[in-house]
Amino acid sequence: MSRREQYPTHREPERPPPLPFRPGEVSNGEFIPQPPTARDRAIEAVTLQRADVIARRLGMDRRRFLQTSGGMALMLSVVNLACASGGSSQATDTTTGSTAPGGTFTVPEPTDVAACDHALGGSEFIFDVHTHHVVPDGPWRQEAPTIANMIRPLVPRGCTEADPFDCLDRESYVRDLFLASDTTVGILSDVPNSGPSDAPVPFQANLETHQFAKSLTSDGQPRALVQSVIAPNFGPLPPYLEEMERQVDTGLVTSFKVYTAWGPGGQGYALDDPAIGLPVVDKARELDVDVICAHKGLPIQGFDYNNNDPRDVVAVAQQYPDIRFVVYHSAFERETTEGPYDPNRARTGTNALIRAMDEYGLPPNSNVYCELGTTWREVLSNPTEAAHVLGKLLTRMGEDRVLWGTDAIWYGSPQPQIMAFRSFEISPQFQEQYGYPALTPAIKTKIFGTSAAALFGIDMSALYCGVDAQKLDEAKAAYASLVDDGTITEPWQARGPLTRREVFAWLRQPGARLGP
Repeated sequence: MSRREQYPTHREPERPPPLPFRPGEVSNGEFIPQPPTARDRAIEAVTLQRADVIARRLGMDRRRFLQTSGGMALMLSVVNLACASGGSSQATDTTTGSTAPGGTFTVPEPTDVAACDHALGGSEFIFDVHTHHVVPDGPWRQEAPTIANMIRPLVPRGCTEADPFDCLDRESYVRDLFLASDTTVGILSDVPNSGPSDAPVPFQANLETHQFAKSLTSDGQPRALVQSVIAPNFGPLPPYLEEMERQVDTGLVTSFKVYTAWGPGGQGYALDDPAIGLPVVDKARELDVDVICAHKGLPIQGFDYNNNDPRDVVAVAQQYPDIRFVVYHSAFERETTEGPYDPNRARTGTNALIRAMDEYGLPPNSNVYCELGTTWREVLSNPTEAAHVLGKLLTRMGEDRVLWGTDAIWYGSPQPQIMAFRSFEISPQFQEQYGYPALTPAIKTKIFGTSAAALFGIDMSALYCGVDAQKLDEAKAAYASLVDDGTITEPWQARGPLTRREVFAWLRQPGARLGP
C-alpha cells in the first residue's frame, strides 16, 4: 500500500482552504448546530484574508499555512480581536459595567514560525478520556440504522474510501489521535447502544483497538484504553451484570460508561434507581472497577431529558465514596449560555452539576470528576463563556477533578483543541470578580493528563517511554513527511455537520432517532 493510499487526502483541492477549527457550533452528530453568527462569519473571513497575506510572505500555500501552528496562532488572534471589538464573546460586569473579554488566547505573531511552534507546542502528558471510532463492517450498520445515520455526517468531506465509514475506522483513529496530535493515551468509548449488535465499537473490537495501538510502540505500552458501555435498562438485569463480569475478566476494563437518558421507547433511568442503577454500581464495586462514567448534558436526539441531569450521579457518589464518578461533558448544554454560577438558574449546563454538588454536600476534589469532551470545543471560540466554564469547574469541582476529553475523532484530530487550550488564559478581572483561578501551567498539566493518570492508575513514566519508542517515532515522522510534501493537505481534518440542513439530512431518514 502506498503512502497516499494509506493516508488518503480527505478533501478535494478545489474546496475553500480549511480553517484550523470552525468558529461557532459544529455538531458531533448528536445535536443540531446553530447557524454561524455574523461574528463567526467575520472570524472566518478575516482569518482567510490575513492567512493569504502571511502565506505569501512565507512563501507557503495558504491551505498548508492554515494547518500549521502559525495558522492556529492567526485564528486565535482573530478570535481575540473579535472579543476586543465587541460581540457575543463579551460579558458585562454588573458591578462596573465593563465588557472586557473574560478570557484570551496568548499567541505570538503568526509569521514567527519558531515562536508559534514553541507557544502552541508542548510535551505534556495528554490523557484524552473520551474518544471514539467505528468498526465499519460491524452488524450495527444494519441493526442500528439510526445510529449509522447519526455518525455518517461525521465522515470527513472528500473521503476517498469506497465505504465512507472507513474514514472513521481504527486506522483513522490511531492516525488522528496519536500521529496528528500530541495525545499520549486515550480511552476508547462508544455511543449509546444496547449490546454488540448495535454498537459501532463492540467490546471485542475495543480490545482489538487496544492491541493495535500497542503495536505502535516497541515496548508494547498501552495507548488506547478499554471502556465498557453498559445499558442495563434494555432487558432483564442479570445478563448485563454477567456481561460486566465477563468483560472485566479480560483484565483490560478501565471503567464502565452509562447513558442514563437513553433507553427503549425513549425512557431512561436514574443511576440511583435501586432496581437498575444501583445494582450496576454494586457490581462494578464487586469487580473492583472503581470508575463509572456517565454521559450528562448534550442531550442526543431522542434522549429522555428528565434523566440527563447529573443529580443522580452526584447522589450515588455520596452513597459510594469508594467509587469515582466522571460526568462526561460536565453536563454542558449548548442551549445554555454559560455565565457565573447562579443558584437560581442552575437547572441546565455546568450549573446543574455545581447545584447537585451543593445539594448533596460534596466538597471540591471529592469522588466526582468532570470532563471537557465537546464542551471545550463548543466554547473555545467564545473566550468569555470558556472562562466561565473552566473557572466554575476548577473552583467548585476542584483543580484535580477536571479531565481532558475531546470526543475525537468525531471532530478529526484533537490537535487544534490542544493548541487552543495551551494558549488560553482566564482574565485577571474574572479571577478577581468571580474567584476563578489563573490557568497556570501546573493546572493545565493536571487537566491535560496527570489528574486522569491518577484516577485510572496509569504509570506516566512507562507511557512516556512508549511514546518515545522507535516504532511510534517512525510513524509520526512518516506522517509528518506526508504533510510536508502535500500528500496530506489537512492533517487536522475538521469534521461534523456544520448546519441544520446537514443534521436534518439524517433526521429525515426513516426511523432517525436514537432508541428503539
